Amino acid sequence: MEKISDWMLKTIREENNHGFLSGWLEEERFKWTKLVSNTLTQIMNETSFLLICDSPREWLKSYILSHINAHKNRPFVPILDFPFSPHQDLQNIKDVLGIAYRDYAFFYIGKRNNAFAELAIGHENSFLWILDESLQDAFSLNSNHPMLDFRLLQLYKIFDLALSACIFGKISLDD
Repeated sequence: MEKISDWMLKTIREENNHGFLSGWLEEERFKWTKLVSNTLTQIMNETSFLLICDSPREWLKSYILSHINAHKNRPFVPILDFPFSPHQDLQNIKDVLGIAYRDYAFFYIGKRNNAFAELAIGHENSFLWILDESLQDAFSLNSNHPMLDFRLLQLYKIFDLALSACIFGKISLDD
């Protein structure tokens, strides 16, 4: 079984060798690996992740939800749509989530300029991809980067590969 840090470096370099320009992620791999490892640990401990994206990244939310459990030879993973609208009361949403899920966290992608971002940021163990801001337990990206959408897809692809490797016992989450 390979350590996740070694696996992540090898996978990022393989992506780069396939012409996917992953050098930027290699520079950020320590923070990325820690966040992915924490998220995979939560998933393996039966935490459900509710996916939320800000409005400009709704396309990515649709992409992730349509691909995370599609046509894979692995068990379904609990990464689910966040079905609430921003017009609903946050306390009522928290109450419903507490009733509906034994254990949950958020997978948030976007800027920190909305109530759902604050909900996700304030919830322990959330998997956060935050734009234009640096937060302690979040992966930061620049919303003005010309290759942002490509980078978001790369992050998802590598996360999905790590998820499969974890489920099938190919990587160890302990470093």
